[in-house]
Formats: sequence, structure tokens, C-alpha cells
Amino acid sequence: MNKISAIAMVALLAALAAPAQTASPDSATLQELLAEVRQLRMTMQKTLSLGPRMQLLLQRAQFQEQRVARVQQQLDDIRKQISAETSRQTAATERLAKIEQDISAESDAARRSQLEDMRAGLKMVLGNGPDPQLRAREGELNNALVAEQATLAEFNDKLDSLERQLESLAAGNPR
Repeated sequence: MNKISAIAMVALLAALAAPAQTASPDSATLQELLAEVRQLRMTMQKTLSLGPRMQLLLQRAQFQEQRVARVQQQLDDIRKQISAETSRQTAATERLAKIEQDISAESDAARRSQLEDMRAGLKMVLGNGPDPQLRAREGELNNALVAEQATLAEFNDKLDSLERQLESLAAGNPR
């Protein structure tokens, strides 16, 4: 912006100095210079107005990125819990199969009774399956993550738009 200010000042000084140097000022040149100075001023005003908007959007996008990361971490934690429960269920199923084999091969009545009690306990554990509340929470967090990511994408789109506007102003093509 300092370069733009310097250019504007040089153009303005040149426009003001031109009538002093010549006896008959070139009116068309003076009008062009004045138009250029006005255009530079408008460009600077637009650039200055976009800066705070971009800064605000950038901060909001950073905050949104933190929210996305937080929800993603919660979702990962829930999925780890579900995975751990699934692993426990698999291990219990394998243990149950082993106990079933042991029961059919066991001839000692006391040991067989003990194995049948273990089988009943394992069947109760297996009957419950993974905690439905964990699955419900996983669904809620997944939906929340999608919504937070969509909001972040909107902020990024707005930032991209402001960046294009700034580039356009810098190139001398104000919108």
C-alpha cells in the first residue's frame, strides 16, 4: 500500500507541477492524471476495506478449524472404544467356541458344570453386543463433523473470494 500511496503522490505532484512548467497546460493529460489519481484512491479504499474483513474471516476460519479438530478427536475416541468393544466381543466369541469344545470333550461332571457356568456367563456378555449408546454417539459426532467441515469450507470459500478481489485490485482491475 505504500507503493500505491507513493505512486498516487507522484501522479498528483506531476499533475500539479505540469501547469507551472508550461504556459498552456494539456487539459486532456491533466484529466487523465486526475482520473488515475481518483482510480488509485478508490482502489486503496477498497483494499483497506477488504483487509479487516479478510482478517475477521481468517480468525473465524481458524476457530472453525479448531472446532473440526475437536469433533474429529471425539469421533476418533468413540471409534476406538467401539473397536475395543468389538475386539472384546470377538475374543469372547472365540473363548465361547473353545469352552463349547471343552464341554463336549469333558467327562468329569464337576469340571463340565464349571465350563457350562463359564459358557452361560460368556453368552450373557455376547448377548449385549457393542454398546448402542456408543454407536449413537458415533453417529451424532459424525453428523457434527460433516456440519463443521461444511462451515469451514464456507469460510475458506469466502476467504478465496476476498483474495481474488485483492488480487484484482492489485492488478488494477477493480470490481
